[in-house]
Order: sequence, then structure tokens, then C-alpha cells
Amino acid sequence: MALKDSDIVRILYRTVATLDPMLDVLAVADPLGLKPRTFSTIASNRCLDRTANSASKVLNVLDWPGTAGWDKLPMNDRAKWWVSRIGLVTTGGVAFPSVFGAWTKKFPMSDYLGFASQALVLRAVGREYGITSREGGVEMLASILFGRTVDANRASVFSDEPLDETKDKSFMVQLWQVGRTLVSLARSLDERPGSPRILSMLSWIPLIGAPASYLGETIALRRAAKMCREWIVAHPDAITVARV
Repeated sequence: MALKDSDIVRILYRTVATLDPMLDVLAVADPLGLKPRTFSTIASNRCLDRTANSASKVLNVLDWPGTAGWDKLPMNDRAKWWVSRIGLVTTGGVAFPSVFGAWTKKFPMSDYLGFASQALVLRAVGREYGITSREGGVEMLASILFGRTVDANRASVFSDEPLDETKDKSFMVQLWQVGRTLVSLARSLDERPGSPRILSMLSWIPLIGAPASYLGETIALRRAAKMCREWIVAHPDAITVARV
């Protein structure tokens, strides 16, 4: 049975509502107070200060959000950062089950994690380009992951699911539950940008399946990010915050 727009919007509203706080944590959280040190190193002979200064330098080299290195990045490079840093890490989780070969294909974990990984990165990229509203995020994800054009402002009235059911849970648990929300939509997962055919075939083979799947998902993620930028160019009205 074909999915209704309201079904897709309901799932994606919950997805975006879960992803936004996760991205906020990645961008803002600084429990050890390292980010300010990237702007002005604290001169000290104390072992803890020297260790913190060294750690802050690592964050700065990685251009982590909130560091001096991040502030120097132009908008396009910030968007690419989410693909090249966070995206490649989450892709590892998608690819890992393939190390065991064909038998893992009976379980949908890779599909769920693949959707969650792409949704996380696409939402992050969209936010860097000014797509900060939930409606804009829903419409963008619906287009890229499901190949559907929806009006989130109209369809959202049918969404009666809680939007914060993953609150206070760990990052990986939230990421996993984002994927699990798609159980009822499993037949539609193939709509998301996927791995090249040859790499998908290799992922059925034990041992080499994991690197093949990792490479394939990386290619798929970069293609999805490109589609995201194209969607934003085609929908300038969805931009709610001007970026420089």
C-alpha cells in the first residue's frame, strides 16, 4: 500500500525532533571547557592545564563546532564538515554488520542505521545552510530519503505522535531509535540514496562485506549531501536563517 504524505510527515517530524537536540549537543557541548582554549591558550605549568591545552588543539585541528577553527570555516566547509567527520563515523556503524556477510541481511539493522545516519547528516547540512525550521527539515528529508514532495505545514496536523520520546537517552540509543521509527516504513527504505550496485553485492560476502559496505554507504552519503544542497537551491523559501 502506498504511503500517505501524512505517514511520512509524522515519522519525519519525530525524526527531526530527535535529531535537532543531538546536533545541538555535538555543536555546543563542552563539558571539559576545552573550546574557549582554542581562542586563547591558558599559559600554565600545571599538568592538567597542559593536557587541556593539548586536547583543545586537537579539537581545533578537527575544526569542531565552537572552536576557533570552526569560526574560520566558510558556510560550505561547515556543511562539508558534517559529512566528512560525523557522517563517516556513523557510516561505520551502518557497515559493521556486513562483516558477517549474507546472514545479517535478514535483519534490518543496517537499513535503520543507514536511514538514521543519512537523516542526521542531512539535517546538519540543512541547518548550516539555514534550513532550521522543522517543516523545512521534514520536506527536505521527505524529498531526498523517500522521493516524495510533501507540504509539512498541511500534513503536520495529522501527526499526533510525541516528538521528544528519546529525550535524556544516549547519543547512540537516540540514533538507533531514529532508525526504529521506520519499522512500519521498511519497504520504503530503498528510496534513500543507496550504495552502488557492485558494492552492495560485495557486502554479502563475509569479512570483505564491511569495507565494501562502508565505502558504498560513504558514497551514498556524499550523494545524499549533494542532493540536499540541490534541494536547498531549488527551495530558497525554506531558508529561515541567513548564513554567511
